[in-house]
Parts: sequence; structure tokens; C-alpha cells
Amino acid sequence: MATTDSLLTLAEYLEISLDNGGSVLVMQMCDGLCAIYVGDVTKAQDHWRYHGAISASIVDDILRLTRCGRNHLEIGGQKYRFIRSAAHFEDRGATVFATG
Repeated sequence: MATTDSLLTLAEYLEISLDNGGSVLVMQMCDGLCAIYVGDVTKAQDHWRYHGAISASIVDDILRLTRCGRNHLEIGGQKYRFIRSAAHFEDRGATVFATG
């Protein structure tokens, strides 16, 4: 699979989660953007760390290039293993990328 800008964006957030612990949480779109958090999904949202927002089109591409369940991808020459799942927090849906 060729590396896309969207996958490189995902890799940046996966690296943050590997460095800091926790999972990457991509919140449901709001105004064309998806907020990104890194944290422990078993804890309340106020324990997560906000890492900006990315466009919904990038998120759509990431979701198209990954699948629910286990993923093994090479992105930019680096191998990543993660589990993609869906979750619901408060009033919004989210996609979770868990590396641990």
C-alpha cells in the first residue's frame, strides 16, 4: 500500500500515543473537522489530552485505508500495529486507534 498524506497524519498521532501512552481518539466530525485526543478510553474525557483537529476528508481517507479490528501497516517506512474500533463518548461517536 502506498503511503498517503492521510496515513502519514495517522502515523504522527500513533507516535504520540506510543510516546505518551493511551490511544488515539478521533471524534465525530463537527464543522468539517474532527478533534484528536490521546488518552485512556477507560477514563473520563477530561483526562485525555487534546492534540488539535484534522479535516474530515483526511479522517475519511484514514478510515478508508484502515479497517475495524487489527491493522498492520507500513507508513513512511515504519511498521505500525494497532486496533481500530468505534466508541461513544458523552454525545458523540469516535474512532479509537489503540496501539497497546
